[in-house]
Amino acid sequence: MKQEIIYPRPLRAGDRVCLIDPANARTPEAVQKMTEYLEGKGFRVSVAEEMAFKRGSWKERAERLNQVLRDEENRALFCIWGGYGTMTLLEELDYEAFRRNRPVFVGFSDITALHAAIGQRSKAVTFHGPASFGRQRIMNEETLEYMLSLAMEPEKEREICNLNGTTFEVLAEEDEQSERKYACEGRLTGGNLTLVSRLMGTPYEIDTRGRILFLEEIGEKPYRLHGMLMQLRLAGKLAQAAGILIGSLRGCDIEGRPGSAMEAVRDVLGDLPVPVLFQVRAGHIEDTLTLPMNAKIRIEGNRIYQSL
Repeated sequence: MKQEIIYPRPLRAGDRVCLIDPANARTPEAVQKMTEYLEGKGFRVSVAEEMAFKRGSWKERAERLNQVLRDEENRALFCIWGGYGTMTLLEELDYEAFRRNRPVFVGFSDITALHAAIGQRSKAVTFHGPASFGRQRIMNEETLEYMLSLAMEPEKEREICNLNGTTFEVLAEEDEQSERKYACEGRLTGGNLTLVSRLMGTPYEIDTRGRILFLEEIGEKPYRLHGMLMQLRLAGKLAQAAGILIGSLRGCDIEGRPGSAMEAVRDVLGDLPVPVLFQVRAGHIEDTLTLPMNAKIRIEGNRIYQSL
């Protein structure tokens, strides 16, 4: 049976955007910068009551987020940044309110836990996109503009391309007898590898069956990447996927030490019979792509498309 895809309501100038901090705590500087940017684009901006990790009990923080989800005037929810803490909210969230109000939801890194849970419980499309603010990774204008273009036309069929113009790299098969495929279609799942790994064995672990799995990471040593990928492999998550996209692996190589992040990835994924694309510039980088999680994605060779 064909699964329903619930897209967010298109964002329009004049709509209210709510800034939230479900992971690390916000700062006045972060709120000011993003408020100025969004108001300059014609949006009304509200700032939710603090819900960051250690800003109350798990239930208190979840209820603050639920109040945001239940307010139909909040047409978009932008996470100020990642960090840690979203996993503690998952058991208490009002997923039906999210499904009913269909807000645009944007975030990445620790926000992967919310993408996974919302996709599973609400069946809704969310956006793995730039944090609203970051001192170390200031999002450039093109990055934010691209994110808003998806928020304003979430159901538009489009080709997904790196913002800097570089092409995606196809994992080539060394064995000429390989039956690896180079085209597939499926709903997009995944996000930050650490969070995907932490959700394994929980009610919110990702479902990769017939889906396209996206993974990105920052600051994890190659052997740790290898270990988390092996966990997914041994759990059957890689074999069940229709295709795999590898995003940014920023800061995962160790200078002066043998082995690299990409070598770890190739070692675990190298013999899979499904399409695997590298160099997808999404994750902990300034010019990150915004990816529509839970939407239908198509891989054709070294190209990626959002389809309906």
